[in-house]
Amino acid sequence: MTLRRLAMLTTACGLLLAGCTPVGDDPIRVTGSATVAPVTAHMALKTRTAIEQTSEGTLDGFGRFCRGESQINNASVPIPREQQELCAENDVEFIELPVAVDSLSVVRNSANGTVRDLTMEELRKIWSPGSEISTWADIRPEWPEEEIVLVGRGAGSGTFDYFSEAVTGQAGSLREDYRTTDDIEELTRWIAADRNALGFMGVGNYLASDEGHRNVMATVSVDGVQPTLAGVQDGTYRALTRPLFLYVSVAALEEREDVREFIGTYLDKVHDELPLVYYYRLPDEAYAAARERLDNRVTGPAEGIEGLF
Repeated sequence: MTLRRLAMLTTACGLLLAGCTPVGDDPIRVTGSATVAPVTAHMALKTRTAIEQTSEGTLDGFGRFCRGESQINNASVPIPREQQELCAENDVEFIELPVAVDSLSVVRNSANGTVRDLTMEELRKIWSPGSEISTWADIRPEWPEEEIVLVGRGAGSGTFDYFSEAVTGQAGSLREDYRTTDDIEELTRWIAADRNALGFMGVGNYLASDEGHRNVMATVSVDGVQPTLAGVQDGTYRALTRPLFLYVSVAALEEREDVREFIGTYLDKVHDELPLVYYYRLPDEAYAAARERLDNRVTGPAEGIEGLF
């Protein structure tokens, strides 16, 4: 099932309550990351929970969540201080729950057999603000003098912030002359359609993309390492590895049984379900710690997550 079809089915479940656990006429509202959305959509279908999910990007999602417009926010980066302050201003207490690991992937059109590996320094030169890189030959003289077609996520996306910080050293700092979208299927379609396309997305988004797109795309090794589970576990792909989160409103947990049941089951079962949506698992102790945070209503950001993988 493609990401778009999964998201559409989950939204329909939330809006129509067809074949879902009845929760009145008020489905759980989920905002945020397009990277995490397929995991949450899968867990909603697995648990027959009615949700209404949008994927406006992690940071834009936090804006809605911290104004009380959603009960849950999917997030591909930890909540920034600015959004924490917005939550505090609106008396929105939250619990941060890590749920998976993602290898942020650099993706090319598979017809481009030349560009199989890039160094982090080359990525910095390509993506830095004001970059004068426009052709493959600008990166390495032996490569073709063909225009690079850059695509990716834009501002408001946690993937944008994480990629920009990892590659350029400053969150939110990327060149502006590339094509952006929050629609993952559109992003993969752009790469699949142009032999000179180069983009970035979560590994789960890449692996779960439409088969017709995935068959004409390939990931680029970064410093000789592919974004695989092995690269995550042994630390060789460390620079582009990140935890993925759910943020849940404490008020929603206290007021809504469906939210309590969904989040509890999500944490208990997601470890076993992640391979079905092409994401990597956190260590077992991370899920135990997340469940303890939920049970004890420990609010605010979690500590030490990055040290678990």
